[in-house]
Amino acid sequence: MDFKRIEWIFLVVFIGINIFLGIEIFQTPTLLSNTHTSTPTDLTTEMAKDNITLPKLSDEQGDGYYLAAKVDNNWTSKASKQISLQAGVSTVDSSLSVTLDHPVTISRKANKMMKDINKFKNNPKNVYHGDDYVYVPELSTTGEYIFAQKNSYGEIFSTSARLHISVKDHQIISYTQRYAGNASPVRERQTTISEKAAIGSLYTYSELPNDSRVVWVHFAYSKLIEVKGSRIFLPTWVVAIQNNNTKTVVIKRVNAFNGNILQDNTISEDKEDNKSND
Repeated sequence: MDFKRIEWIFLVVFIGINIFLGIEIFQTPTLLSNTHTSTPTDLTTEMAKDNITLPKLSDEQGDGYYLAAKVDNNWTSKASKQISLQAGVSTVDSSLSVTLDHPVTISRKANKMMKDINKFKNNPKNVYHGDDYVYVPELSTTGEYIFAQKNSYGEIFSTSARLHISVKDHQIISYTQRYAGNASPVRERQTTISEKAAIGSLYTYSELPNDSRVVWVHFAYSKLIEVKGSRIFLPTWVVAIQNNNTKTVVIKRVNAFNGNILQDNTISEDKEDNKSND
């Protein structure tokens, strides 16, 4: 295939993704329109009356992009060849599972333990592109350390870009990895709302119930949809909400561009994140 033909195919795909995003922004049924006009002070007062506890929230705005990452179903075979551990390796649905024949011992001290885990993760002989992942304490539990893929634009808070490292008796025994590949902008940079505004949106649409507590708020990219062989990500405020009575934690996502609530397209990912907080 000559260079001009490759260039033409890339241009067609790029235009197709941009047309889709334009339609998605204005017509998608998975986003709810924001028509609330109350001031932040009003909302904070209303939430206090409803026994909703909030952490300290910033009203500082930021910026971000729509990102596209080409789906690469062959990354697992590349990873399997690169890993030189003595381990059992299996691949299912673009996921790589590795069970170590000889578990790696790590320190019992908390601060040294994470250094040991990161050292293991960042070794290319152990984990494929391991240094592309950053620790996510909000989703991690005892014995299960979760990392999100990160690029120059930010963290990708998606199950398609995640690394789970399992530790038992102070030894790394296995890990499961999903890799989203390289992501690049497909639209111009846009201003994003503050985390305080994101919480306001959740409250406006009754996604923040009475007698609850906002456990944490995290700014990261979430998967919007998969189109034309690429995954589309957008900046979001990811929020963990705990019910004061049942202690159940649920994950909600807010479009950081406009404050709309992401629902159907992220429900499977939210279920997995909710399990991490059980």
